Formats: sequence, structure tokens, C-alpha cells
Amino acid sequence: MEWIIVISLLIIGLILILIEIIFIPGTTIFGIIGFICFLLSNYYSYTEFGNQVGLIVSIISGSSLVLAVIYVLKSKTWEKLSLKKTNTAQFNKGKTKVLKIGDEGVTASSLKPYGKGIFNGKVYEIKTNGNYIKEQKKIKIIDILHNKIIVKNL
Repeated sequence: MEWIIVISLLIIGLILILIEIIFIPGTTIFGIIGFICFLLSNYYSYTEFGNQVGLIVSIISGSSLVLAVIYVLKSKTWEKLSLKKTNTAQFNKGKTKVLKIGDEGVTASSLKPYGKGIFNGKVYEIKTNGNYIKEQKKIKIIDILHNKIIVKNL
């Protein structure tokens, strides 16, 4: 019965630590509970079976944890969980050539300070000088800097 407890604590600890590393990194609760399970299994093996068996269990549990972490980090697990594509699109790129300072339009969304505005029937990403502007309000372009359209409320 004691061996079942020791092995169960080791397996539960290993699974919880791997869950912490692979699926939900940063929460630390699974890692802490897994580490506590590892410590409890080692403590239980020392108290129930003596120093020699406790040392063997400690070596086995430590090396199994290290091997599992190395395997997970070197396997293709991260490729399955990571994004493969990069977003290189820019919202207003090349569209601002038809706009000029002084053009008037309407906000399509609230501006806090970024949002969307409609000029000449087209939607653009716009920015205010820091003021909040509600949706469907008239706006005026006061500056265009590197595809950034800066507006003010009328």
C-alpha cells in the first residue's frame, strides 16, 4: 500500500508540473502542487522505507522530472502550440494618399484614443490627441503621420 502512495504522488506531481509547463504556464498553482506532491512522495518514502529506499526514490523522481522536462522542451510539442504565421498587414498602408488635412468624416466607433472613422465612404484606423470621442460624431483630420490619421472632434 505504501508503494502505491509513493508512486501515485510521483505520477501526480509529474503530470501537474508538465501541465504547468506545457498548457498553462504562468499560473504556478499546478507547478506548486506538483512540486509538493514530489516532496511528499520523497518524504513518505524516507519515513516508511528508510534512508536507502528514500534516496533511491529521490534519485528516480528527480531524474524522471528532469528527463520529462527535457523531452517536452525538445519534442515538437511547442510547434503544435505555437503560431506559424506572422501578421504583416498594416491597416492604413497606402490608403492615406487620398486623404488630406481638413477632410471631414464620422467616427465608426468610439475613439479612446484609437478607433475607426469613415472618410469618403471608406473606413480608416484613426487616432485622437487623447480626447475621448463617441461613435457617430463628426471629426476632422488635423494631421497625417506615416499612415496615422490624427483627428479632432467638430
